[in-house]
Amino acid sequence: MAKTASVREELRQLAFSWESQARFDSRDLVPYMNMTDEILFHADTRFYEYIQYRQEGEFPVRLKKWLDNVRTAREKKTLLSIIPFVLFIDRKQMLALCQDAFNRIIVPWISEGSISRQDMLSTDYELKVRTLLKRYPLYSITESFNFPDFINVNNLSGLRKPRILGEDGSRIKTSLPRFDEKIRGLIVFEDFVGTGQQSKKVLDEVIGIIPKSWQTIFVPLVIMEKGLNVFLTKKTTLGSSIEIRPVLVIPELDCIKERSVEKEPREFKTMRALIKSTQNKVLKPLDQLDDPPNNAFGHLGSGALIVTSHNTPNNTIPLIHHRSPEWSPLFRRVHHSKDGLR
Repeated sequence: MAKTASVREELRQLAFSWESQARFDSRDLVPYMNMTDEILFHADTRFYEYIQYRQEGEFPVRLKKWLDNVRTAREKKTLLSIIPFVLFIDRKQMLALCQDAFNRIIVPWISEGSISRQDMLSTDYELKVRTLLKRYPLYSITESFNFPDFINVNNLSGLRKPRILGEDGSRIKTSLPRFDEKIRGLIVFEDFVGTGQQSKKVLDEVIGIIPKSWQTIFVPLVIMEKGLNVFLTKKTTLGSSIEIRPVLVIPELDCIKERSVEKEPREFKTMRALIKSTQNKVLKPLDQLDDPPNNAFGHLGSGALIVTSHNTPNNTIPLIHHRSPEWSPLFRRVHHSKDGLR
């Protein structure tokens, strides 16, 4: 705690020195002290929830190491200026997304044609909804979706045990339910969808296996606009038997791309330059077990600035999450190797 307090003071003194120097440079009018205080406030109230690699220090300690990755004051200022653009989804927000998914999307979807307005006013309305929900087995694309949280926050009980589809096409069939007249369709969740390639591949497999009479809905809690467009522009593959209903869509303009785009935040220009100038250090493998990113702007150049309390997506720019011999990250990501051999 003493070390953290000391580091916090160092960060404030650094911000103070930048503002003092800015009195002689009218081009730099950024309120670094207010920015630093706001960042440290979020560190105390939200960022502390990040569960990965906690042994590497509390957020202020990691922030100081992150700024020390670069040498010049200008580079440090640019790094600090990235943080206000980061969308950090904390645990309470993730639970709220789960509630929104159920109340705003799932309930109306399963109720259509089955529950009348009069039913909505009846004393046994919730029982009717849960009874109806039992006819739609729950699935997720990967294990990252937290079904216990979803079930608890929505006060659900008596449902079939949720299952994970996984990415292995040869095993998807065995995870799906056998044909049953009581089943009307499937509800598939995912906590975060980036480019949409992985999810779409899995859902293509599902649609090719289940009866055509079943209705399926895919509900990502968070999806990037880039990923959503993959589904919207390739509906012919998925057919009309699946509906895509995300809870939260991250606009492309909130992502920093390798090339500038119209109407992007003006701060992205210097951030983009820093991402490019540091990529050789950031993208180096940490060791022989590391599976480093191959794009300084995230998976397939996504340019995301997203962190959740349980991990950082690989769509997020690596200078935020990847550790290398010459780079200390702010929110270090736990990565998973598909072949299991790395």
